[in-house]
Amino acid sequence: MSNPLRPLLAVATLLAGAFSAQAAVANGNVALKGAMETICFVQINQTYTNSINLVKGTGSLTIAKVGEKCNLGNGFKISIISANGGSLVDASGNKVPYTIRYDNSGDKSLAAPVVLTRTSARRTVSTRNFNVKVPAKIDAVAGSYADTITVSIAAR
Repeated sequence: MSNPLRPLLAVATLLAGAFSAQAAVANGNVALKGAMETICFVQINQTYTNSINLVKGTGSLTIAKVGEKCNLGNGFKISIISANGGSLVDASGNKVPYTIRYDNSGDKSLAAPVVLTRTSARRTVSTRNFNVKVPAKIDAVAGSYADTITVSIAAR
């Protein structure tokens, strides 16, 4: 009479041999991987919130501190854009132009966007002054003038 467990024992013996053969390998490899996501951001701390006297104007006035961080190895771009094309504007559309100075870039108009290219990564936040210069406008029409400046960062 044959033992009904004999075929199962044969399969178990073959499997045990296969695992023993793998365990007997002289060496092997273990893969190790890592990744770092791109982190780019600006931090804006507005330091001046008073209205500017348009009759007197300003010299170079620090209105904010801007922190930049981007860990991409080939750098990033900072874009500075004015909602009103580089002018303070009242409800009737009267304009008072101004210039900005950021990161030793010299006085720049925001009639067109200003783009600054950074050629290397900034792994920690690097903070810079954001200055405006509003020339005296003794003939300005009475009213409230405003503009919104947007500072953005993008990996290259």
